[in-house]
Amino acid sequence: MRSSSETARFGLKRIGLVVLAACTAWLVIQNTLLFLAMMSGDAAVVWRLTSTVVKAAALMTASFWASPAAAAMVAAALVLLVIRAARPDSSTRSEVRHG
Repeated sequence: MRSSSETARFGLKRIGLVVLAACTAWLVIQNTLLFLAMMSGDAAVVWRLTSTVVKAAALMTASFWASPAAAAMVAAALVLLVIRAARPDSSTRSEVRHG
């Protein structure tokens, strides 16, 4: 028999896998549609399809952006960008040879 913490972890893992599957399906469908539109060569078709995909993504994520988790993710991304920008340029580092 599982303890309550193991059951909670299993539930969170299942939710994470469902979210991963949904995101993967979304990306496969989106990229397939955009690829087919670009293969058509008609700029109007590409523009209409791209704008429709962007509108659908905005509608799907509209409620998510109001959550505290989204605010925390945006804050973390900004902090990482600032830390990365503050680092010295990689071209000024000395070369390290191993072996």
